[in-house]
Amino acid sequence: MKRQSLLKALQNHESHDEEEASSLRELMSFVEKTPDCFERVHHAGGHVTGSGLLISRDGQRVLLNHHKGLNIWMQFGGHADGEGDIQNVARRETIEESGIAAIEDIGGGLMDVDIHVIPANDVKGEPEHKHYDVRYLFRVTDDSDFVLSDESNELRWCSYEEAYEMTNSDEIRRLLRKWQGWLQQ
Repeated sequence: MKRQSLLKALQNHESHDEEEASSLRELMSFVEKTPDCFERVHHAGGHVTGSGLLISRDGQRVLLNHHKGLNIWMQFGGHADGEGDIQNVARRETIEESGIAAIEDIGGGLMDVDIHVIPANDVKGEPEHKHYDVRYLFRVTDDSDFVLSDESNELRWCSYEEAYEMTNSDEIRRLLRKWQGWLQQ
């Protein structure tokens, strides 16, 4: 049942470009064929993850995370660990990694999908695998300040232009462009 809810949301999602459309098709196929897609297992080559782009209360800035393990600036996110409500996973991970609990979903559902390869990690005993990432847009609802977690080197509030320059990933830049599109609605 958990997979059916995600599949329905994926079926209703409109891709922004051909790269996202390709990721969407692969993600749907993975979820359909992998009963334990929400578990952090590697026999299927990956697992579903949830992430959130967190914007300021006024919508003009984004809080980026310099991820320790990947050494890149990115949105918040992480493993489902068996939970099928991926929006809740994205919310939980955003709160845990930013230290800001007062957030709300403003995208009206899933905002973006992406599949990216996570390098092998010998320390954790993990082979190279894919993260089938489902992404949401969240906004801070009060004046809380962030708290650096163990998973981050640094957190930084950025304008769109600053964030765009700090990231080198087309997929993250697509997510930033979607945030700007949401602002113009």
